[in-house]
Amino acid sequence: MKVGWLSDKSEYTGGAELTASEFRAAAPEGVEIVDCPPGEVVPELDTYVVHNCTTYGEYPERTDGPVARYLHDLRGGFNEGDELIFCSPAQQDRYNLGGHLIPPPLDLQAFRPARQQPTEIKREGACCVGAFMNPGKGGHLVSEWADRNEPVDVWGFGPFMPAGPNIRNRGRAKQNELPTILQRYERFVFLPPALEPFGRCVVEAWAAGCELIVNSNVGARWWIENEPEALETAGERFWEVILA
Repeated sequence: MKVGWLSDKSEYTGGAELTASEFRAAAPEGVEIVDCPPGEVVPELDTYVVHNCTTYGEYPERTDGPVARYLHDLRGGFNEGDELIFCSPAQQDRYNLGGHLIPPPLDLQAFRPARQQPTEIKREGACCVGAFMNPGKGGHLVSEWADRNEPVDVWGFGPFMPAGPNIRNRGRAKQNELPTILQRYERFVFLPPALEPFGRCVVEAWAAGCELIVNSNVGARWWIENEPEALETAGERFWEVILA
């Protein structure tokens, strides 16, 4: 089966880009993924996936295959008849359009502490990880929390990074460094002022054993509290919908 994949090309790798890569890597045997460049849709494919398509522009109407759209965030539109897949109940409720509910796929085993860690490893303090590209990520609220409670080590980048006397900017962390980083801390702080449809770093911190300091705007919270097992079967569930 040939699956057309429509997705933006970003200058940095954030949660949406990681999710797209992980869904593609989870494709079952017999699936060929065909990239559709901006402004074009490769014709005569069996089905199409639209993912993280926020600056792609309006994609043409298609009659040669069904379209499934994974809504990673709250931006971008979709065409009538698209099969919609939401990443959290909070996001799905915002649209009020029905559809499927599948979280991003994550390799949580990489974040879980090993059963036998060196005794010198000691958890302490609070951290935050994120791409603070807009005020909706809540960098200012992390700063306020730090002022009221304790210093926060911030690993990330972006123009809306937390700042202030109790914020320690640790720089940008690579994805493969995050398990070791998160396992050092007791608490993980993430306080978006608006709906965060998912928030993968929250799940990664939870898997690493951190106490979560988050608010009700974090969509990932529902999965942790209600269906944590779904976080590790998301790739399979996604392709069941695409290939149905």
